Amino acid sequence: MVWVWVWIAVVVAVAVVLFRKDPLTPGKLHTGPQELTHSDDEAIAARSRYYQLGHYVEDSVVTPEQVEDEDAAALLRTARERWLSTGAILAKAVTEGEFAQAERVAVQGLRAVANAYERLGRTGPTVPD
Repeated sequence: MVWVWVWIAVVVAVAVVLFRKDPLTPGKLHTGPQELTHSDDEAIAARSRYYQLGHYVEDSVVTPEQVEDEDAAALLRTARERWLSTGAILAKAVTEGEFAQAERVAVQGLRAVANAYERLGRTGPTVPD
């Protein structure tokens, strides 16, 4: 009877190791070393740009529908698309390259917001080079 409990303990231990969750990406199963190749810096930078872009496009005071300048409205729509794309990339990002890609897309959106706000005579986000 003892061997049954030992066997159950071994199975549970193996299951925990195989299906442990990565603390940086809640809800994702750990499937191998490729998930552990990124540092926290890339993930933090990408999420920071995502939230910064979201500040300007999610519930913005200036929406494309309220803007008379068609070019500025197009830039604001582009920025919102970049924000949604960044969110989709971040939802599945596990490697350093994926987080870097998410940050690049968010920076594109921030540039679009900055250009739109410049056309409208407003102060927009500071965009990194």
